[in-house]
Amino acid sequence: MTSATIKLFLPHGDAKRLRVGEVSNWTGKALAAPRTELDDLLLREEAESAGVYFLFGSDPESGDALAYIGEAEVIRDRLKQHKAKDFWNAVVVFVSKDENLTKAHIRYLENRLLHEAKQAGRYRLENSNTSNPKLPESDREDMEVFLSRIQ
Repeated sequence: MTSATIKLFLPHGDAKRLRVGEVSNWTGKALAAPRTELDDLLLREEAESAGVYFLFGSDPESGDALAYIGEAEVIRDRLKQHKAKDFWNAVVVFVSKDENLTKAHIRYLENRLLHEAKQAGRYRLENSNTSNPKLPESDREDMEVFLSRIQ
């Protein structure tokens, strides 16, 4: 892997609150926030984009680490629906800076991320994706590069 620079922006000046991250030479952007900052994240322009996201938390009964991996054409709308899920306490979102992610791209990324998460075994997943979205070879390669930066 080539070298890269990570640029981290702290809108509130606190690394425990809403964070926006970018990696040099990557078309993606990451946003992360504790659940208490979800409303701030939803107000950001990036939340209108298509992307993939993670919800992290723990099972209130067993204490097991839980995660939910999803995709949405409009991140804001989908995350609003997740307010009803009680288990999560942090969210991480990945979008494209050039708004070049299509529904097929994000479905592909979601599928790959679920596969990677299952193999890593660090979290019990709150969802499962049985689809296997197809992309043209060039798009698959682009999404694998995008995925490598998410990782």
